[in-house]
Amino acid sequence: MTRLLPAWFVERIDPVRDEDDLRVSTLELFFDLVFVFIIAQFTAIIAHDPLLGLVQSALVFGFLWWMFAGYSWLTNVIPPLRPARRVLILCAMAGWLLIGLTVPAAFHGGSIWLAVGILVVVLVHGLMYLQAARSFGPVFAANLAATAAVFAAQLVDDGIWQYVCWGLACAIVWSVPIWHGQQGLRLHPAHITERHGLVVIVVLGESVVAIGLGARALPIDADLLVAAILGLVLCACLWWSLFVRDLPATEHVLAATKDPVQRVRKVLAGLSYAFIPVLMGILVTAAGIEHAIGHAMEPLDTASTWLLSGGVAAFLLGTAGLRLTMPLPRPWDRVILAAVVLALAPIGLFNTALQLAAIVIALIVALALESRTAAARTPAT
Repeated sequence: MTRLLPAWFVERIDPVRDEDDLRVSTLELFFDLVFVFIIAQFTAIIAHDPLLGLVQSALVFGFLWWMFAGYSWLTNVIPPLRPARRVLILCAMAGWLLIGLTVPAAFHGGSIWLAVGILVVVLVHGLMYLQAARSFGPVFAANLAATAAVFAAQLVDDGIWQYVCWGLACAIVWSVPIWHGQQGLRLHPAHITERHGLVVIVVLGESVVAIGLGARALPIDADLLVAAILGLVLCACLWWSLFVRDLPATEHVLAATKDPVQRVRKVLAGLSYAFIPVLMGILVTAAGIEHAIGHAMEPLDTASTWLLSGGVAAFLLGTAGLRLTMPLPRPWDRVILAAVVLALAPIGLFNTALQLAAIVIALIVALALESRTAAARTPAT
């Protein structure tokens, strides 16, 4: 493969040792800004049509998350320290911007430019990754096959075949870990954990943006302020539930896993698969918050109540998956909490603020109990 690549592109990649400090670069943070735009597009799609929009967003986001997480893996093994690497990452960033601009057309007339943007993203990712790991070749081929399915989805007429093609693209990429043995792939635990955490921060930021979008042209009154404040507290609880203990513990577990294949499999299960409901949950919650802003003292429609409770529940189930796969303590506590939050959905049919407040109280109580349990497990020094 390297013989087919330009001489300036081919270089020896030395893996970063676990004990070395590999920090997330400012270029990677800049790169994430495009993802904010894509997330905003998904939130708008779900807010416009909660049921159909959720199905469409899940199919498109399912494939895009595979590729975006893949860039976290890429910069983990090939830090963007040299000019050529930085230029290529910026080229990929242009592809992601093209994706963000065309995502709304994925199921509405189709846009070949969406598929072109994905092709750019896949090509840059695959060619760069092959510098560090020849074993990535089959994964690259699978990504290209999934991209072909996306092209097909954008070329067929509106209808069931678009859904079939997008579903096929997701099935191709997410089945890769089943038939690929993960040999020859290495990941630095601190960087990969931080990188996935930053993506969650970016997506949580969309929930805050949803507050601003919902507040446009509305009078500053109790209907606005109560829903906005409760929405912000809700986002803070989601942040707390993942970042205070679970992600630091995840980094520790990955660092303690010396077998590189086992480490890669834990990252796949805990930070790739399990983060699908985490990220989709935030998107759905943001759409629900957007509906709630300005209507705190009024009842919500049925779809919006389920957006709020269902989004939070999906997030919690994702964190349960993270705990289960690492493994971390008490994963089933999050499953129970998700069930409680779902049971609170009908409250919104009577009053929006009451539903938001009930979800917030449930989260705060659960997090306080988790903190107390964790403190009891920690031996006194």
